[in-house]
Amino acid sequence: MKKFLAVILALSLVGSAHSFAFAEKKATVSIPEGTSAYKIVDKEGNFVDLEFTYKKDVITVVVTVPNTENDPQIITVPLENTEKRDEDSADSTGGDLKNDSIFSVPMDSVNHWARNDILLMNQLGLLKGYPDGTFKPEKTITRAEYAALLERVLKMASTVPKSVETTVFSDVKPDDWFFGPVSSLVVRKNINPEVYSEGHFFPNAAIPREEIALWTAVDVPEISSQDVKFKDESAMKYPVDVKKVAAAGLLKGFPDGSFRPNGNTTRAEAATMMVRFLKMKGIINEQNERKM
Repeated sequence: MKKFLAVILALSLVGSAHSFAFAEKKATVSIPEGTSAYKIVDKEGNFVDLEFTYKKDVITVVVTVPNTENDPQIITVPLENTEKRDEDSADSTGGDLKNDSIFSVPMDSVNHWARNDILLMNQLGLLKGYPDGTFKPEKTITRAEYAALLERVLKMASTVPKSVETTVFSDVKPDDWFFGPVSSLVVRKNINPEVYSEGHFFPNAAIPREEIALWTAVDVPEISSQDVKFKDESAMKYPVDVKKVAAAGLLKGFPDGSFRPNGNTTRAEAATMMVRFLKMKGIINEQNERKM
């Protein structure tokens, strides 16, 4: 008997009257296995076009509503793996992919260069989007945001101590949402309080690229960096850490040979860097799949 694929499409394509017919509806559609293109039409003649890409453990569905300004929605459908897998330990700190979960690319990241990394970070629960359905990939990441992201990633890759109930920085209070991550990273020595003058962390300020390198280098294995050179090394405060992270392939320079140590990092760039970090640690493989 020919197999059929049941796809649950949760379409939230709102705007025009044309696309509103699909809003707030969930339709279960049985589609023959191997189908590459499909069209769903309702009683009023409204329709969406579906394009399917099949891989071993996942199906990617591109949903397009014609004649609208909506960008295509990309949905990934993880396939059930019937092979026996080891159960995650009871104290696992998150990031597991659920076989019954459906993930969609944020509307502003469908055509972004970092789309796959953004989707993977979303799937792992490490870097979420905003309530309005966007990811804001070009938004600059702050110290507080990067601290929270790095701590979540480190929980998947190693042991992260519980935050200490003390205030290391005058502008990081126990009731701040980022207090826990910052405190944990201080204990782990990713964040060195001595680097910051007069006890100010400036959590809402953009984090410079070399500061990202400084924090992250703590968890990067020793790699020969003698061949790593940047033309603006003289402007760096932490050239050893920058070169270490660059040698590991986590942060890269620019085509003009510079590193721009004081430059900012976008959310998309942070997502890509953390995907590289997780691959380096063996948490995910080259096919962007979580090792169980």
